[in-house]
Amino acid sequence: MKAVVFKEPYKVSCEDVEQPSNPQAGEAIVRVMACGLCGSDLHPYRGAEAGLRPGTVCGHEFAGVVEEVGTGVKLVPGERVAASFTTACGDCWYCTHGLSSRCNSAQLFGWIDEQNQGIHGGQAQFVRVPHADGTLMKLPDNVSFEEGVLMGDILATGYFCAKNALNMLADSKISPAELSIAVIGCGPVGLCTIASARMLGVGQIYAVDRVAARVEAAAQLGALSAGVETANGGRGVDAVLEVVGAYDALKLGFELVRPGGVISSVGVHAHSKGFPVSPSDCYDKNITFKSGRCPARSLMGEIGDLIASTDIARHIISHRVPLETASEMYEKFEAQKDGILKVVFNPWA
Repeated sequence: MKAVVFKEPYKVSCEDVEQPSNPQAGEAIVRVMACGLCGSDLHPYRGAEAGLRPGTVCGHEFAGVVEEVGTGVKLVPGERVAASFTTACGDCWYCTHGLSSRCNSAQLFGWIDEQNQGIHGGQAQFVRVPHADGTLMKLPDNVSFEEGVLMGDILATGYFCAKNALNMLADSKISPAELSIAVIGCGPVGLCTIASARMLGVGQIYAVDRVAARVEAAAQLGALSAGVETANGGRGVDAVLEVVGAYDALKLGFELVRPGGVISSVGVHAHSKGFPVSPSDCYDKNITFKSGRCPARSLMGEIGDLIASTDIARHIISHRVPLETASEMYEKFEAQKDGILKVVFNPWA
């Protein structure tokens, strides 16, 4: 089968690799119909996250059709499904308490370490899925494969980020319509965050990004492109939603948020710079901070209305291309060339 394979930093390749077969108990083989290139894929691509074994099939965003199942799997061949970006058993304490990202047996698709531990990813024509019933969600008939790709990672993450902020502000007695928030980072996850905040009723949303095209895309979703520095008469925004995963982005968040405000951070901080402020800085500003990996599988069932109400795929997906273009797409995405925003691969094109 064709698959995108990690070779070394700044090098991936579309190659013929062995097709997964003979699913074991609890596993499914999925025929991938659409798969995404995520900003998180750039961390090992750039060498910022070390330890990925050369030869690993990349990618953790995919949707498709169940091809085969092992014993004990309730899903049946032919069903349309989307996967969360990490596996989830569905039965442990974390999975049953809405925190599937901390499942006792969670594995990230597209990560096999140098000790050969891990699982291959979904930028391929077929993928093996452990804990199939806990990891895969049957797609509603009105949700496309492309939308399924978004549901399993970036849309769930944007929703998680916005929902966390509103939950932390619940005791403030401020209605969502009266809230002001700043979204730092308006790439695909940031746009999903803006769409989620809008759906949850937030009244004023500021888009913060250095790339003008991304700010323009955010404006199409109803975000403001200017004025964040003077929000609430200069008091600061009620919440900052940080999705970049960069030291400077989080530092800016602490500068923009008002005293008593909240910061919801879902950016993957793959750096060693540490935290941009001290505990006393947080104390002196009465800041509430929440971070963590999105429990995508726990949230996928909640975000169907978000897809229906925003037509989010139209706003986000900029490139629909064959797997064979992977090397070019990784390079362009890393360098932000040609107006690239979100790449979705068609493994069968």
